[in-house]
Amino acid sequence: MKVKLLMKTKKPIILHTIDSLSVGGAEILLNNTIKLLPEFDHIVVYLFKQNELKLSILEDGVELICLEYKGWSNLLPVVLKLKKTIQEKKPFLVHSHLFYSTICTRLAVPSSVPLVSTLHSLYSKDAFEKNIQSIWAERFLLKKKHALIAVSKFVLDDYLLHIPFSGKRYVLYNFLPDNMFNLKTYIESSIPIKCVALGNLKEAKNYRYLLEIFKCLKNLNVSLDIYGVGTEENELAEMITSNALNVKLCGAANNIVEILQSYDLFIQASSHEGFGISVIEAMAVGVPVILSDIPVFREITQNRAQFFPLDDACKAAEIIKEVMGNMERNQAIALKAYDFALMNYSSKKYKEQLLHIYEDITRQKLINECAA
Repeated sequence: MKVKLLMKTKKPIILHTIDSLSVGGAEILLNNTIKLLPEFDHIVVYLFKQNELKLSILEDGVELICLEYKGWSNLLPVVLKLKKTIQEKKPFLVHSHLFYSTICTRLAVPSSVPLVSTLHSLYSKDAFEKNIQSIWAERFLLKKKHALIAVSKFVLDDYLLHIPFSGKRYVLYNFLPDNMFNLKTYIESSIPIKCVALGNLKEAKNYRYLLEIFKCLKNLNVSLDIYGVGTEENELAEMITSNALNVKLCGAANNIVEILQSYDLFIQASSHEGFGISVIEAMAVGVPVILSDIPVFREITQNRAQFFPLDDACKAAEIIKEVMGNMERNQAIALKAYDFALMNYSSKKYKEQLLHIYEDITRQKLINECAA
């Protein structure tokens, strides 16, 4: 698809703001979106310098600017620097991601420049419960002229329960690059049955509960590999060792498709999620998916998965045990999940929807010309 902006002779600029360039769901989505939109020039402005990994954003045509935000104490100079950057770069649109960068962006962006902000997570859990001031900051700084994109309907509904907003809002599901859709070849299940979990080692991923489940599965021929890094690593390692669990912490995942294809089951026990990118990654490979029964997992899979409760580890273990005993049924569900992911989470569909949103927000006509 070719995209050009009427009345322009050079590429229009999108200025993106985000908290950091560490590896997480929001950062990966931003990185993939930039690669998906070569018709635009992209500038990425990020707040926090520490622990920056920069993913693979360092490409030709992508300018990176760090504001070196250190907290509320230097908020004013950071906002002024961002305001000056926007004035100098003259983007036709500013797109913010995550809480702190969105707050700074709303303070800095002039009224003449359209602003859209993506809600990547449950603000009620990840922001409002942790800091009551964040609610008032949202209510005070969000204006009707601004626009919101939520990564799921559940995220948008959750946000609107706390923040009154009558402006433009959209639901735009995350997507996977085309090379992620790679259906595995089904063979007889391995012994032991190999399970995998993906995601940063943090509270919301609920790995401690997952280990409680595997304590109840301890006498069965089943293993679990967990890919991810984070603050809970030492605690989880201690729990694995002290209970002699057949569970391994594998660190960061580099080749996700290749990793997923070597497992029989994908398991995620999240207590809450905004979307669940690793879930659709597993669906795109055709790995049978077993998930905690939370609303957003029901939404993004449309029940093309199997679910377990979050309030009874042994009951959850019994459900997983039943799943392991019927791999033929699991594979049939996984094939339906693959088809669903291919239809709903492709880069083509995401790009079309995102461009329609940008067009609606900017009130400038984007011409979509399908490549021959």
